[in-house]
Amino acid sequence: MTATIITTRDGGPLHLKGEITLKGEPIEGGEAWLCRCGATKNGPWCDGSHKAAGIPLTGAPAKREGRDISGVTGAVNLDPQPNGSVRASGPMIVQNAAGEEIDRTPQASFCRCGQTAKAPYCDGSHKKAGFVAP
Repeated sequence: MTATIITTRDGGPLHLKGEITLKGEPIEGGEAWLCRCGATKNGPWCDGSHKAAGIPLTGAPAKREGRDISGVTGAVNLDPQPNGSVRASGPMIVQNAAGEEIDRTPQASFCRCGQTAKAPYCDGSHKKAGFVAP
């Protein structure tokens, strides 16, 4: 079993490397960059808008208690929620910008509005911020 590696980029997007699908459709090349600032015009993908958005995005999130992903197989499927997070399911290893493992999980909701206090994970801040995205 090979888990998809998800790395938080300091000041930028989440970098995904591995077997990835978007709503069940394969992502060619096995690499993608998910927007975390909420300013992209090409959601859920990063288009570089974070450079001008002025939203502080940490590349050093807190370590979490990793879960067992040994029985989880297949691609990581990304499912952007209307006006909310990107739900991800599948074998994932989340790393900080230095490449240190901070989490192992079979499912997560990643923030894409730029307002969460629990980066890179969603904490529901998109509701208060009035975040709008398909």
